[in-house]
Amino acid sequence: MLCVVTGGASGIGYAVSRALRDRAATVVISDVDQSALDSAAAALDVVGVQSDVSRSSDVERLAEETLNRYGRIDVVVNNAGVARVAPFEELSEEDFQWLVDVNLRGVVHGVRTFLPIIERTSRAGFVVNTASMAGLRAAPRLTAYAATKFAVVGLTEALDEELTARGSHVGVGVVVPGQVRSHIGASERNRPGGLTHPIAQQAESPSLLEADVVGDIVADAIERGDLYIVTHPERLESVRERHRRIEAAFEAADARSGRAASNR
Repeated sequence: MLCVVTGGASGIGYAVSRALRDRAATVVISDVDQSALDSAAAALDVVGVQSDVSRSSDVERLAEETLNRYGRIDVVVNNAGVARVAPFEELSEEDFQWLVDVNLRGVVHGVRTFLPIIERTSRAGFVVNTASMAGLRAAPRLTAYAATKFAVVGLTEALDEELTARGSHVGVGVVVPGQVRSHIGASERNRPGGLTHPIAQQAESPSLLEADVVGDIVADAIERGDLYIVTHPERLESVRERHRRIEAAFEAADARSGRAASNR
């Protein structure tokens, strides 16, 4: 199995790459940070290709170099992502653009580039898109981040419907991790224009998972073909609470509609 993992030099991406390699997969990792990429590729004994997923040309080059070397691609993990934690009023237009370019457009570029290749060269391929629990239940100070992660969840769900409808042999899944010990908090070092905001120290939490645990969860989910790849099952109640609020709004609208009809 030939797997490509973006954002593979650290955190969840590195852990997924390690887990896939340990399952006898051939892995190619990419990252925007050349130094971190070189270190990770050496530690994992895999091929590393520098790429910025916000640029479609970089993602196309990553796919081309992988195909030239191996002749096939079975799995892509569109994992590269960045974060900006701040109240909405402190977020600039550039902040939003940066998160959209990496977190959403990076996934779009990955799917658009790799899906046709996987359908053409793999007997049973899989596409993984990394979102977040913030893509299922938003939280304060994460408006830009949550917006991009909700978009990734929606993109993946719609893509799953499309692939199923046309009988594709390629599956798709979305990772919705909660708090994971990773380096996403340091992603502002790659922010256009340099580091302009202090990076908050990642707070310890009882639900904080080590990245290696998440890597194994994702690798196992790829083997099963899971659509939703859940790492923090204890967060179920927060998702249910959101759904209850949505359902209550529908029920209230239905009740108002009934009253309006009876008053005609």
